[in-house]
Amino acid sequence: MKCRNVMNVEPEWISSAATVLEAAQVMRDRSVSMLLVFEPAPGQSPAPGQLKGVVTDRDLATRVCADDKRASQTLVSDIASVDVVTCKADDELRDAEEKMQRAQRSRLVVLEENGDPVGVVSLHDIFRYESHRRAVRTARAVLAREARGRSTPPERINLTPSTPDDEAAAMRQPSVMVGGTRTDTMKVFPT
Repeated sequence: MKCRNVMNVEPEWISSAATVLEAAQVMRDRSVSMLLVFEPAPGQSPAPGQLKGVVTDRDLATRVCADDKRASQTLVSDIASVDVVTCKADDELRDAEEKMQRAQRSRLVVLEENGDPVGVVSLHDIFRYESHRRAVRTARAVLAREARGRSTPPERINLTPSTPDDEAAAMRQPSVMVGGTRTDTMKVFPT
């Protein structure tokens, strides 16, 4: 099966000159988690020009929120991922899966032979069109980086000694779980 047969042929895009706030609003309004980022084509606005990268909801979290940047004053071009992993529209879907696995990316931008983006192949597409076993193998490889996660070096962890009063206060604090009662260090929920 070819990538062109399974790809999303209407990927959402945004100008590199747009603000992160505008990108987040497009993602929210169109219920997507990735936008293609284009350099605006001179005199052809709002049509896309050259592909410059992608911006994902993860980029918003790690490059805007985590760095306490103002979304209304930060440009998409400042936070977009520029190392876009691509495949050709006529590539076999299995080849695209292998690229996803190696790059640990859940989406590939699909290009025509001339280099123009024509779609996106995602893990969702893999699950829809591939065998369950192949799809799970691809998903495991793609999600491995998130499973590993980054760890904070022990020397950067600032622990403060706790007192018995601190421990007692922690036991009295509400948790996100509702309806249970605490017994010693365990919260018990009614059945």
